[in-house]
Amino acid sequence: VPVDVDLDTYNIDVAAAASAITPRTKAIMPVHMAGLIADMDALDKLSADTGVPLLQDAAHAHGARWQGKRVGELGTVATFSFQNGKLMTAGEGGALLFPDEETYEAAFLRHSCGRPRTDRHYLHQTAGTNMRLNEFSASVLRAQLGRLDAQLTLRDQRWTLLSRLLGEIDGVVPPGHRSRAHRNPHYM
Repeated sequence: VPVDVDLDTYNIDVAAAASAITPRTKAIMPVHMAGLIADMDALDKLSADTGVPLLQDAAHAHGARWQGKRVGELGTVATFSFQNGKLMTAGEGGALLFPDEETYEAAFLRHSCGRPRTDRHYLHQTAGTNMRLNEFSASVLRAQLGRLDAQLTLRDQRWTLLSRLLGEIDGVVPPGHRSRAHRNPHYM
């Protein structure tokens, strides 16, 4: 169920998300829009209060930090995309980061044709797929990690000028900033 966004950051409006939760709600999925991390403190509280898990869409947030922590260290599942328009790209593919071993193992079953890591006899425990990032694409991505911090620093330096110039255009409002977002990759 889509909910409205905060007009200053273009991220999920936590109050709107809270009002949309029903007994059928399976997850709260904030999109860290254009690299600016959603209000994870308020979303964590909403998740704890309602029992509805958080699933972060971090496809725009490669390298982003919230209160000094990377997106993948915020205690929930985080998803990343590596399609050709992202900050780190392998043409296609993605990655999932997990907060614990149990969640990782459940996801591994789904992406490994329903087979656990220890299976050597093709004993499928559940339905699954074979949607794994290939080794070549992974090596291309790994090489990009070495330059990501420098690229984000340059983007941050240039954002000061770009946001000022955009703000001078009638009707254009650059996204705001959250003090707890320590690094914004300024995607797009």
